[in-house]
Amino acid sequence: MHKMHDMTQKQHLPAWLAGGLMFIVVGLLAWQVLAVNVAEYFAQQPGNEAVALQWQPRHPHALLLQGMDSAQAVADTPPSVALAQLREALRANPASGRSYVILGQLLEKSGDLPAAQHAMDAAAVMTPRRTDVQMDVAAFWLRQGDVARALQHWDIALAFNADARNILFPALLHLAENPATLPAFAPLLKKQLTWWPAFFSFAASKAQQVATVHALFALQQKGPNTMSESALRTFVGRLQREGLWTDAYFVWLNNLPGEQINSVGNLFNGGFEYPLSNLGFDWIAHPLSHVLVETAATFGSTGSRALHVVFRGAKLKYNHLYQHLLLTPGKYTLRGRVRPESLETSQGLQWVIACQGRQATLLGNSERFLGSDQWRYFSLSFEVPATDCDVQSLRLELAGRAALDLEARGSIWFDDMTIEQQKLD
Repeated sequence: MHKMHDMTQKQHLPAWLAGGLMFIVVGLLAWQVLAVNVAEYFAQQPGNEAVALQWQPRHPHALLLQGMDSAQAVADTPPSVALAQLREALRANPASGRSYVILGQLLEKSGDLPAAQHAMDAAAVMTPRRTDVQMDVAAFWLRQGDVARALQHWDIALAFNADARNILFPALLHLAENPATLPAFAPLLKKQLTWWPAFFSFAASKAQQVATVHALFALQQKGPNTMSESALRTFVGRLQREGLWTDAYFVWLNNLPGEQINSVGNLFNGGFEYPLSNLGFDWIAHPLSHVLVETAATFGSTGSRALHVVFRGAKLKYNHLYQHLLLTPGKYTLRGRVRPESLETSQGLQWVIACQGRQATLLGNSERFLGSDQWRYFSLSFEVPATDCDVQSLRLELAGRAALDLEARGSIWFDDMTIEQQKLD
C-alpha cells in the first residue's frame, strides 16, 4: 500500500509546477491572440502591412498588400519580388481569390499569359461571389480581346450583387453599341439571366441608337430570356418616341397574351375585360392621387367588367387616360356606352380624338358627360386626314379652361367602346 501511494505521488506534478505550466500556456495563447489581433489591425491600415508582418509573418492580407505595393513599384520591370511575395501569400491562404487576381495581373505584365490565365481562372473559382474579383477577371479577358468570356464573369458579378448594375450596365451598353462586340452577347443569352430584363430596360432607355435595342431584342428572342412587362414598356415607349410607330405596334402586338389577340382592332380592349396595362397601344392611365382608374365589375356591363373612373375632388386639367391609334385616312365612328354616377363638374367629361405630332389637329369631341344616368349609348363621327395624321390619340378629358371648371367629384362608367370605319358610298 505504501509503495503504491508513493508511486501515485510521483505520477503527479507538484502543484507549483503545474500552475506555472498553466500560466505559461495561457500566456502563450494570450500572446498569440494579441499578435493576431494587432496584425489584423495594421493589415487594415494602408501602408502598415510591414508592421502587420512583424506581428504575424504569414498574415495573408498583409502579404497580399505587400505584393500589390511591390507590383506598383516595379511597374515597368519584371515583378519578381512581388511574385514571390504573392506566392507566399497564397501558401498562407490558398483560397484567396484576390491574391490570385494580383498574381494574374503580375504574370500578365511579365508576359506570361498562359500562367496569368490559370491564375485568373483560379481567382474566379476560389471566390465566385466576390464582385470585385469577378470584375477584375472580366477586365483581364477584355484586355485579351475575349469579350464573350469577360461577359461570363460580369454575369456572375451581376447575379450575386445587384449593386454591380450601376457600374456594369453602362459598360454592357457600351459593348452592345459596338458592332464588333455585340455578337459576344449571343452565347451569354443562351441561358437564363436574372439581370437581363433590367439591363434591357436600361438599354432601351439609354442607348444612343434605337438599332442597338432592336439588335439586343433579336438576340434575346433566340434564347430563354423572356421580355418582362417593364422591359417591353420601355422598348415600345422608346420606339414611339423615335417616331417608329409601326415597329412599336408590331413589337407590342407580338408580345400580347394569346387570349387578348381577339381584342385587337381599331380600338384595343374597348370592352375593358382586361386590366389596363399602361403599355403600347393599350389604355394608358397615368396615376393620380385624386383620380382612380380601374376595370371593375358592375351591373349592366356587357361582359364581366367595365371602365370605372372616380374623381375625388381633383383640381387639374384631367387628360391622363388615353390610347394611341393607328387609323388609316378615312371617316370613322366612335361608339360606346356610358353611365355617370353623381359626377359633379362644371363643364363635364368628354372623349377627344386628335392627331399626334407637330400637327396636333383636333378631329372631334364627344358629348359631355355629368350628373347621374342609366346606361346609354353615345357616338362620335370624325375623319382622319390623308396628311400629317399617321398617329392619333383617343383621350378622356375634363372640359373647361378656368380653374373652377377643372374640379370634379363623383364617378363614371364606360363599356363597349369601338371605332368603326364608315363604308364608302
